Amino acid sequence: MIITAIVFILTLLSLVLIHEFGHFIVAKKFGVKVEEFGFGIPPKLFSKKVGETIVSLNLLPIGGFVRLFGEDETDSNILKDSRSFGSKPVLQRMMIVVAGVVMNFLLAVLLFWIVLAGKGFQEEIPLFFPFKFIGANQINETVVLVGDVSKKSPADMVGIKQGDRIIKLNDAPIDNAENFIGQVQKNSGEAITLTVVDTEDSARQIEVVPRTNPPKGEGPLGVSLGTVTIANLTYTTPLQKLASGLTHSYNFTLYSFQIFGNLIGSSINTKSITPISQTVSGPVGITQLAGSVLETKNPFLPYLNLIALLSLNLAVINILPWPALDGGRLFFLAIEFITRKKVNANFEKSVHTIGMIILLIFIVLVTFSDIRKLIP
Repeated sequence: MIITAIVFILTLLSLVLIHEFGHFIVAKKFGVKVEEFGFGIPPKLFSKKVGETIVSLNLLPIGGFVRLFGEDETDSNILKDSRSFGSKPVLQRMMIVVAGVVMNFLLAVLLFWIVLAGKGFQEEIPLFFPFKFIGANQINETVVLVGDVSKKSPADMVGIKQGDRIIKLNDAPIDNAENFIGQVQKNSGEAITLTVVDTEDSARQIEVVPRTNPPKGEGPLGVSLGTVTIANLTYTTPLQKLASGLTHSYNFTLYSFQIFGNLIGSSINTKSITPISQTVSGPVGITQLAGSVLETKNPFLPYLNLIALLSLNLAVINILPWPALDGGRLFFLAIEFITRKKVNANFEKSVHTIGMIILLIFIVLVTFSDIRKLIP
């Protein structure tokens, strides 16, 4: 677990640093002075000046930052300085702000292409609602997917894992979780043969005996099951294969926004944050997910796929028009571009500060939620 945590922290740090490098390189391109490039979040452990930029190593290894000269300044003299962020034309400032998002998106495009190429340009995506992927041939099928597996249950003892698909029971095809549960209950106490496909598309037959008197809250097999629609994607033409990384990233961006919108809608309808709290994960939850991926037989492509998803999600989250995020800063710049008048610097700074405080509170709440999920 410690090694997994270290690997994940280094991965997350790399994604954030790639994001910040986008801001850095575009800022330098337009002549903005970069005062500091920080690895990690303060307090500061070590720093060294390289050229005109301070390179710092900070205590919390969960991110990074670029501090631009005059970025949040209200002093008119600094804002007029030719090396100041505030002195640059609004379009240049918009490009600097959005550069980090672009870098994360481009990284996702590259990693998705490598993953798809490694899988022969075929992929399976669980669908939580109807969705059409562009740029690929798509065939949907309904499968029974394994969720949680109780420890020392019959399923656990025979090696059934979370994410496995059950496709047959005693050679009879299975495509509905409720029907499968009914059949298992009828065969309680008797050996049954299940055909199971794991996350690496490897099929195997397993003999298991369902319990007649399972513990409270557990079924005969000791697993939670769901009926899920899977989109089978194939990229066949040379153009589809060449553009697969880009189209896959585009599809997942739209898919992420729809999932986010559905979660908000569900929370509003139920007047509860439970749909969001059960679905959204922070560093602790994602570290656990990374650990399960790294424990697979051949973790290279699955882990690359996870990194691509994290990079894409980092881009999607940062482009949201929320104060303190890149999207929030871009929103104020868009107002300036349309009105030809800068937003009051003190007001914008206050809004970003409040936005950052709310984000930090949200991160703390998500972290506590992740920890609570780990407690039996």
